Amino acid sequence: MTRTIRCLIAGVTVGLVCSACTAPDTGKAGPSSPPETAELLKLPTVSVTGDPFAELDVTPQEPSRRVLGEVDAGRERLIVYTEGKKCGLLATPSGTHRKPSLQLLTSWPEKADQGSSRLPFGPYLKTSGYGSGDSPAWAELSCSKKAVVVNYSSVDGGKEIRHTGSVSLSRSEDGKSVSVVVGKEGSRKKILSAAHSS
Repeated sequence: MTRTIRCLIAGVTVGLVCSACTAPDTGKAGPSSPPETAELLKLPTVSVTGDPFAELDVTPQEPSRRVLGEVDAGRERLIVYTEGKKCGLLATPSGTHRKPSLQLLTSWPEKADQGSSRLPFGPYLKTSGYGSGDSPAWAELSCSKKAVVVNYSSVDGGKEIRHTGSVSLSRSEDGKSVSVVVGKEGSRKKILSAAHSS
């Protein structure tokens, strides 16, 4: 009798251990939705003529580059793109097979307390620099998960500016600088307005 009770107790214990192994761990349940995807990565890409990045690329890009907008500003061609969690600006003289005159690249902030929140839909990390050539252009690139803002000077003021992609822009009165915003349609106007009021 004692032996039968011991066998029953052992059987029940083994059964409980096995069911504990297969039961879901409700204390460590993962998130029910995937991590937040940056709005920039949801914007459609645009095709650009030629290969403006050929002079810069030594090795294949990983993660892949996504061109979000192109601005034809007279003698200058501006290309705004992302590479993973980074925003980029490439400026080249208009025409095919021309060497880039300026490239800027910066990442977007990983945390809400990083970067600047002066513009809406931030925060933004930014970088700036001068290009090459006889009269080097100056550009400032601001990058957030939701938008890219470019301030670019040394633009040919005598020609109409054309653009493609998720782009809004405004030009200075003298025509020598342009502000470019890349992002969702509803946010671009607010960003441009804030950029000019500050």
